[in-house]
This record gives sequence, structure tokens and C-alpha cells, in this order.
Amino acid sequence: MVRSGVVFLLTILIPSVIMPAPDAGVTSVCELSKDLFAFQDKVVTVRGIFYYGLRQQCPQKCTDGLWPSFIDLKGANGLSWADLAKALREVESEAKATGKRFEIWVTVVGRLQTIVRPSPLGTCDRKSWQLGGYGHLGAFPSQITVESFRDIEIRVNKNSPYDYANMYHGAL
Repeated sequence: MVRSGVVFLLTILIPSVIMPAPDAGVTSVCELSKDLFAFQDKVVTVRGIFYYGLRQQCPQKCTDGLWPSFIDLKGANGLSWADLAKALREVESEAKATGKRFEIWVTVVGRLQTIVRPSPLGTCDRKSWQLGGYGHLGAFPSQITVESFRDIEIRVNKNSPYDYANMYHGAL
């Protein structure tokens, strides 16, 4: 009797331990940036444009400046940037040769950190950002420690604000 109870219990518990959690879905940078604090220290799957981090032009606007739709990317130990670096080299070379505008769309999976705190004024309240952001000069309100990149896609977009032909690669 006890043995059959243990076997029954193991039959229920083992699949729940072995089975991966269902995919929570892919969100856009715009959707994520609506409430960065809600995703603090959580693993997220985000799709956006790779250009000095992960970005997206969002329809939302702030009266005093840009909507904070940009996220710094930091690689986790063992992360390979090879495929993304290859796409960047190809786009940069083609952009310089042809003058075309491109966008490198990528899905990023990783853990989000943010300096943004909840505010009754919403995302546009820069005072909720606190000091000491992420990335170059601490300008990014959040950062993803990337575990993986997937679905890298290069798109031609003549109206893109991202200029891969003039990317800076040197020291300041």
C-alpha cells in the first residue's frame, strides 16, 4: 500500500520537476518598458532591435523626452555573441557600401535588472529612475544579463533611425 502510494506520488512529481516551464511568451521592448519594475530580477524573453543594446521605437511618448525603450545587454558567462556579431558585421558592411538603413531584430532571453521604481506618474517619471543606471555612462534604465540570443533577423528599413554605417568601435 505504501509502495503504491510512493509510486503514485513520484509519477506526479517527477514530470513537474523534469518538464521545463511553459514559454511565458515573447514581449517587445515597448511592452517591457511600460513597467520595468514588474520584471525586476525575472527571466524575460524580449524581442527588439540590436543597436548599442536592445531598442525599439515605441508609439508612446513622454512630454519631457524619449520613452525609455532601450535596454543594456550584458553577457552571462559562456554566452556566445558570434551569431549576433556576424550579423552586425554584415549589416555594417552593407550599410557602408550601399547607404541603406537596416535593423537587426533579435530575441533575447535573460534576467532583467532595473533602477526604475514604481511611480504614480508612470514610466515617464525620470525621478523614478534613480542614479547609477546601466551601460555607457549609466544611461540605460535597465539591463538584461543575456542567457541566449535567438531568431536573429536582418531587415531593410529605409526609415530606420539606426545608422549601422556609422557605428563607433574605438575608445573614448
